[in-house]
Amino acid sequence: MTSQPTQFRFRARVCLALSLLPAILLCGCEPRQDPLPTPPAAMRSEVERGPVKFTVEISPKNPRLSDELQLRLSIQAATGVRIEKPPFGESLGEFLIRDFHEPELVGATEITEQVYVLEPTRAGKLVVAPIAVRFYDERPTGDGRQHTLESEALTLEVSTMLEEDAPALADLKPPAGPVALPAAGGWAGLVTVGVLVVLTAAAVLWKRRRRRAVSPPQLSPQELAWLELEQIVQQKLAESDPKTFYVELTGVVRRYIERTTGVHAAEQTTAEFLHQIVAEGVFEPSDQQRLKDFLESADMVKFAAREPDASDIETSFERAQQFIRLKHTTEVAA
Repeated sequence: MTSQPTQFRFRARVCLALSLLPAILLCGCEPRQDPLPTPPAAMRSEVERGPVKFTVEISPKNPRLSDELQLRLSIQAATGVRIEKPPFGESLGEFLIRDFHEPELVGATEITEQVYVLEPTRAGKLVVAPIAVRFYDERPTGDGRQHTLESEALTLEVSTMLEEDAPALADLKPPAGPVALPAAGGWAGLVTVGVLVVLTAAAVLWKRRRRRAVSPPQLSPQELAWLELEQIVQQKLAESDPKTFYVELTGVVRRYIERTTGVHAAEQTTAEFLHQIVAEGVFEPSDQQRLKDFLESADMVKFAAREPDASDIETSFERAQQFIRLKHTTEVAA
């Protein structure tokens, strides 16, 4: 007879505490402004020779495997000095190039910049090898000969997670003690829980069997490639975003090659991929040259900001189709 009033008093106290909670939270609180985000620390190499100063900067300094890195090359030269910019993608073998552009620096006629957006291929120590800049001092007092200025190698430690986010055994809480089940409800509550568990398990088994029964047939590598090409056409990327069009188009060819030859094309730069193709003799020399022309012309659009016209886009799409059709014919003949 005394348990029911006690229960009512407990509920009344809970309701009172909940009603006062907003006032407690608002009391003494002052509006604050979040601090501005701190720019990520960068690793930097700066070398200078005569009239030319070359700076290589990569950030963040301590990247994670999921981060995109920015590599900025800055060349500052005196007036009258002719610069030969570093070749595209030089010394970036352990990184994938996701973007590239050359900013227009207003009023800085003697400064040239190149900016890469990179993605690390693995965790651990990754190296940006020394990058060379060639220049000719054609000033009246210069010697006119070729000189080379080379940056220092930059070594990054790529981690899978931040150290402060890594779990430690000392942070684990001890196991919780046994929790007493509420007396109210008795066997009726246990029976209800048991029925729900059985029904849930039956529903999961039914869905699995139904999924197996209606699973689609396995598509061949060529069928997958044609399907991906059709999706590119339906999205009309050639009209709305030519750069993305070329990224997707080359991705279809690379994935098709990976499925049919085992070469991990999607994880390599164009130069690395072509080198492996030649070394392993995967294709005939004429096919190698056709693939080289296709990938290098696409890289000019993706990374060198070349604007393709309608004929360029149509030719690239036809080359992708021909290569997939040619590779399929070779497989059937073999």
